[in-house]
This record gives sequence, structure tokens and C-alpha cells, in this order.
Amino acid sequence: MIRFTKSMRAKAALAVGGSLLFGIVATSPAPATPSEFGAGLAISPLRIEIDDAARGATVMLTNTSSRPLPVQSRLFAWSQASGEDVYVPSSDLTISPSIASIPPGETQIVRVLRNGAASPGEKRYRLIVDQLPDPAAARSGAAEARIRFTVPMFLDRSKAVPAQFEWRIGGDGIELTNTGGATARIMQLEVKTASGTAVPIERNSLRYVLGNSTIAWPVENACSLGPVTVTASVDGRTVDAQPRSTCS
Repeated sequence: MIRFTKSMRAKAALAVGGSLLFGIVATSPAPATPSEFGAGLAISPLRIEIDDAARGATVMLTNTSSRPLPVQSRLFAWSQASGEDVYVPSSDLTISPSIASIPPGETQIVRVLRNGAASPGEKRYRLIVDQLPDPAAARSGAAEARIRFTVPMFLDRSKAVPAQFEWRIGGDGIELTNTGGATARIMQLEVKTASGTAVPIERNSLRYVLGNSTIAWPVENACSLGPVTVTASVDGRTVDAQPRSTCS
């Protein structure tokens, strides 16, 4: 089981619905940047949806660097617990090829295929694509930069109960529970008090709330704010809500 939280020693840049991570494995005092080693990997699409009539999906991995790039693609089932994403290795779908070496300037086609028939309800996964260590590119006393993509993947969304939201404010901050069955993408969360004062929000980047799951945004002394209004972009649509207070 893998939990991707802020404790990861990597710098993440969100790309539409997926995540791009540059992991720096340092063996020298000065950290290196990915460009120093010509690391360059592009992926398309950045979000994968396989409807109930489809057998699978195709992913394109393009090597934009000047040297071969060994890569590995793996599938993880995606859930949420205590407000955090949890990834568990899964064999629900077949990935072919799972490991490949992509020549400079070329594109590797990776196919993600069902192992069974469609079934009611949304299934959520992350396709994780890692640039593997390349012994030929290793240099003594230097850092190695490697790329990781974590691409959200959804199956059978058309069969899922639409997302339903319940917003709350309590001692730990703002919570959002999705009581429906379909995942929702949350961006640009804003919180204001009754007087119109903006409230600083931590972890205010792209977030997903899975069906029958809860996510949270820490807010210091949240119960002292009184009634608040939240505004957020939910699947590209602006939503306004007044969270229910759970403060004693």
C-alpha cells in the first residue's frame, strides 16, 4: 500500500488531472535539475476514462530527450482513507508493455486492457509511469533525476451514481464528503467569512474526492470564523456552498 502525502521527497507539478513528479536522487552536495541529464518524458492522455463499452485505452509515452529512456508502467487501485489518497498494486487490468526502453525522439504505445467485463459502479485507478535508473547514464558524484507520472484512470463512470456533496466546517478545517458514486475534481477553493474576509487555505491545489469518501483542507482556528461560504470549481463548474458547522 502506498500513501502519497506531503512527506514525499519529490517536487510535484500538477498537470490537468495527473501528477508529474521529478525525483532527485542526490549523491553530491549540490542538487541537480532534470535538464542536466536530458531527462524528458511526455505522456498522453493525462486522464484516462474507459467507458462500459470499451475494451481498454491507449497511452502514448514520448521520449523527448537525447538518450534512451527505460520506463515502467504499473497499475494501482485508488481509494481514500483519512482524507489521503491510498494506492494499492492491482492486476485488474493488463498493461502491455509494462517495461520498455524508448529510443530518443520516439513514442512507445502502452495499452491498458480490461481483464473482465464491465460492471456497475465507477472503478478508480492510478497508472504510474516511472523513468527507471539507467546505469549507462550514471556519473560518479552526481545526482540522478527521474520522472514519475501518476495518471488518474476511471472505468465505467456512466454507471456511477452522480456525485453528491456535503460541506462541513469544524475544529480541523473544511471537509467535503462525496456521498455519490462518481469522483469529482476540486480546484480553486476559496473560503470567506460572513464579513467577506478571505480565509487562507492549505493544500489548495487540484484535489479529487472519490465516491463515498471525504477530503479535508486544514484551517487554523476554523471554529472561531463563524459562518463561512466556500466557492470552488467542481469538474469545471463553479459551486457555492455554506458548510454545516460541527463546532461544539
